[in-house]
Amino acid sequence: MRRADQVFGVSMILVCVYWVILILSPSINSPLSQFFEWIADAAIYLGYPGTFLACLLGSASVVVEVPFAGVPFVLGGLQDGLSGPFIFDPWLIGILSGIGATIGDMTSYALGYGGRRLIDESSSSGFSKFIEDHPRATPLAVFVLAATPLPLDPAVVALGVARYSWWKLFLPCLIGEVIFLTLVSWAGRLSLGWIIELLGVGGPVTPVSATIEVLGIVLLVLTVYLAIRIDWGNFTNKHQAHSESIPD
Repeated sequence: MRRADQVFGVSMILVCVYWVILILSPSINSPLSQFFEWIADAAIYLGYPGTFLACLLGSASVVVEVPFAGVPFVLGGLQDGLSGPFIFDPWLIGILSGIGATIGDMTSYALGYGGRRLIDESSSSGFSKFIEDHPRATPLAVFVLAATPLPLDPAVVALGVARYSWWKLFLPCLIGEVIFLTLVSWAGRLSLGWIIELLGVGGPVTPVSATIEVLGIVLLVLTVYLAIRIDWGNFTNKHQAHSESIPD
């Protein structure tokens, strides 16, 4: 059994144990909820610098998916009193949040870059070649993931594994994050209560919130495992052979 298989197996066992603990102990607050409350309180207190810092820290949390987008959502809809004017500009909130989130995403890149020692050299070089053979698809995929609620960390970790150029990753990630978090900030002006209720902030853990949290962790672990376990060299050779067999 490869080392990556062992790490994956142990990780899945730990995730299952964590999920069972959350389900059997509904009165406790999950680390996700506590961390989100902390960064949200800090962001509200610090204002514009707070949303930058909150999104940076939330995005940098690779192991546990932190819903840091809730911070610009809250600040975008925050009013001075019950019916007073809005306090923050959603455009500026979105820009600062996007910059912070992009810098935090580079933690995932560094994790994949440094974790290359877990991968067979032939597999990692094949993955790198696969990305080089699709130069236009990779930045577009990063932009789509960054500009939507889809998880970005697994893809960034995989690109770090493949030694993908840092600057080619940073720009589409930045544009996507700024667009997404600006839209989130504007959405905060329309509704605020339902997203806080969904996340379970300030209340006990529910089976739904615990399952959502655990599924995010499982998706991250599974994506990283597939990125380092698939024989990308063999996959690339088959793709090239198939392309050459097609007549012009």
